[in-house]
Amino acid sequence: MAVVMTIDNETCSKCGLCFEVCPAMAISWEKGQFPVQNPVRREICIECGQCMAVCPNESIITGDMNYESDFTPLAREHIGYQDFIDLTTSRRSIRNFKDKPVPRDLLEKIVAAIAQAPMGFPPHKTELTVIQNRGEIEKMLPYMIDFYDRLLKWFANPVKRFFIKRDAGPETFSSMQNHLIPILKIKMPDMKKGGRDEIARGAPVLILFHAKKLAESHTNDAYIAVGYGLLAAHALGLGATAISLIPPAISRSPELRQMLQLEDDQEVTASMIVGYPRFRYQRGVLRSLARVRWM
Repeated sequence: MAVVMTIDNETCSKCGLCFEVCPAMAISWEKGQFPVQNPVRREICIECGQCMAVCPNESIITGDMNYESDFTPLAREHIGYQDFIDLTTSRRSIRNFKDKPVPRDLLEKIVAAIAQAPMGFPPHKTELTVIQNRGEIEKMLPYMIDFYDRLLKWFANPVKRFFIKRDAGPETFSSMQNHLIPILKIKMPDMKKGGRDEIARGAPVLILFHAKKLAESHTNDAYIAVGYGLLAAHALGLGATAISLIPPAISRSPELRQMLQLEDDQEVTASMIVGYPRFRYQRGVLRSLARVRWM
């Protein structure tokens, strides 16, 4: 359905900024004239809000967007590069947590930061489930352990391993073969006995990222959103890490899906654990990319 765009000609300054900024070129404009909706490209307007965000006079309205509810004033000064680097280098993936609940207001701030993550096609397809009760997380663990115990047995069977490789794809299969399976072989006996929580790491909070299975770009959107969540948690003095073990277990466990009240057309694509760090690090680890090419 084509998005309806309206222009307030009484306040519009004819600057053409909306025309220049529109990534879909869904606006037509000539110097000295009022902008109008491009009749040929109106079908590909995705209501990204770029035109409304750049308009100095709030003269353009796109679709159902509203200046009061869908926009916020921007800070006059941006964060400095060094401040950003200090934030990123001091952040660590935290897997040891204090036995201390995280207040709801801090979790709401993390959620608000996640909502600001860019997406492939607006509006957001990403949905969250925030599990802020450690007891509920512990109820989920046996089902996850059972899934990975079965995965170990499947991997030992050449026929089943072939189908796992075919369905998982080369990248995921390589990660499973080189990292996940060797780790599970060592840790599974203790996990089955109810030993240390090697999946959610004893965290008091688990955030699940899910969306409808056929939603556009929802997998990549979730990965980006997790990054925002990790940085937000760190900025709030919390510790967090992304946990890739959890989504596959949920996808293949009817009990977990029922426990989480996930609809049949929903899939969990990412997850992160959050809590107060048990240890304070004294230094950051400098990272290097595998390769950088300048062309």
